Amino acid sequence: MGIKGETVAFRKYVGVCLPDRGNRFAFLFIKFHLWLQKANAIALRPSKKNIDFEQLDALLLSGGDDIDPSLYGGDKDAHNTDLDQKRDKFELKMLQKAYDKKLPILGICRGAQLINIFFKGNLYATILDLDEFLIHQNSVFPIKQVEVQKDSKLYRIVQDDTIVANSIHNQAINKIGSGLKVSAMHEKIIEAIEMPEYPFLLGVQWHPEYLIYFRKQRAIFKEFVASI
Repeated sequence: MGIKGETVAFRKYVGVCLPDRGNRFAFLFIKFHLWLQKANAIALRPSKKNIDFEQLDALLLSGGDDIDPSLYGGDKDAHNTDLDQKRDKFELKMLQKAYDKKLPILGICRGAQLINIFFKGNLYATILDLDEFLIHQNSVFPIKQVEVQKDSKLYRIVQDDTIVANSIHNQAINKIGSGLKVSAMHEKIIEAIEMPEYPFLLGVQWHPEYLIYFRKQRAIFKEFVASI
């Protein structure tokens, strides 16, 4: 039985990349966002067998642990959370498949960072590598204002040049990957990237799934699903 046999509620199927363990609440929130847009969330985990990628309509890369610095030429010891090299390898493979098929792609937090690495960009392995004096707070609640570039797809989605965001990350985007552009910033931190010459490819550094009470955050998922 293909993955579409797992659920029959709607006809749109979004593969959500997750670690083998953890991210339970993130997945529940993502699943609810997709349900609001009449799409099914299909959990994709590194150890999941017999993934029928042909039945997926879009790909979402969720947040999680730091990405292995060796994937972007960084110091192998320069990270401050656990690494999951199996997940990194699996999600790069999923990303390649989605890109080859021109499926809509949304990256959240580490997902945005992985998109940047896929297109040969790199990261600051820790926020302090960006600026050792940077005051960086972590919270699932909105704690900062993100400035959205007016000439971006993200601006067309949220219909505003500012958006409130949360912050749950240890690494940050440094050099932008080929074909990508910065679409949002908070002070020195790149908060969103996108690919103008692609139907829908967006990565956000924050976690919109936890900000469901904001229309602008829901709009990201709405446009993502609408682009299928």
